[in-house]
Formats: sequence, C-alpha cells, structure tokens
Amino acid sequence: MHDRRIRLYIKLIIIILCFIVVIRIFTLTISRYESNSNSNADIDIAFYLLKEDYKSMTLNLGKIVPRVEPYVYNFEITNEENGNIAETDLEYSLEIKTTTNLPLSYKLYMNEDYTNEGAKDIITSDVTEKDEDGTYFRTLKTDNQIFIHSTAMSNVYTLVINFPIEYNTEEYQNIIDSIEINVDSKQIIEEG
Repeated sequence: MHDRRIRLYIKLIIIILCFIVVIRIFTLTISRYESNSNSNADIDIAFYLLKEDYKSMTLNLGKIVPRVEPYVYNFEITNEENGNIAETDLEYSLEIKTTTNLPLSYKLYMNEDYTNEGAKDIITSDVTEKDEDGTYFRTLKTDNQIFIHSTAMSNVYTLVINFPIEYNTEEYQNIIDSIEINVDSKQIIEEG
C-alpha cells in the first residue's frame, strides 16, 4: 500500500512538472511574437491622391499633457506616388474632426513653417456639434485645394496643438482626446 502511494505521488509530481514545462514553453513562444515600442517622433503621413478615393488617419492623443511648447504633427497630401502622377486635375477637401474632452487649441499650416511670424492658419471653419449619441465633436475645415494633372504636386501640412500649462490639474489627468484627419478627393472632369 505504501509503494502504491509513493508511485501515485511520483506520477502526480511528474504531471505537475510536465504542466509547468508546457506552460513555460507556451509563454516563451507567445513572447517571441509580442513587441512593444515607444515613440516620441512626430507622425509623418502621406495621402496619395491618384484616383477618386477617401482617406482617413486617426491620431490618439493618449499621453498629451499640458505644457508650454505645442504638439506638432506633419502630414502630406500629394498627387504623385512612386513616379506615377495623376492624369486628371484633382480637388480635395480637408476636415479635422476632434473629440472635445480636453481644452485644446488647433492651428493648421500649409507649406510653411508655423514658427514664422507671418505664418497663416488655414482653418476656415471651426464648428462644435453634438451627435445623435450626445457626444460633442469639433470639426475644423479648410478651403479646397486643386492639383493640376501631369504635374507632381504636394502640400505639406503642420497641425499645431496647444494644451496650455494652466490646465495642469488633476481634473485633466488620464483623459484622452482623438483627432481624425479626413481627405476627400475627386477628379475634376471638364464638361465640353
């Protein structure tokens, strides 16, 4: 009876060890395919307008904190990609839609350095509205831009976001904001 009990304990220990080994191998395998990264670099995105298309990009401002210097994001809209240039004139409109969780101010500059004294903010419309769910969204728009066919053209945009230092209070901790940049382009076809 005593030998039987010892064998049972040995089998139980072997099963537990096998279970631990399997779990360890499984976690090592999973960790090989998992990676994390942190980046403080500006987001540089290009929207290529080679055909009638609708493009969108979302910026999640999860780690934005009040500070003196602004947050700066750059993106480009172009009618050329890999040597291919649009064969028709293109017109596009730009819309920036934001949540209103944080007291942020926005300025958008096209093809110029925002730090220059004469730099012009190109936002022409700034409207805050409530959607059907009762959530408030802020929509910023610019004038339409036109790219001429068979000529490589691009516009470089700089989105400057300010989160003033006076909002450095507990009330604004752990609140996130989101920005969606939408580009709606269409071909201009002359009637005639």
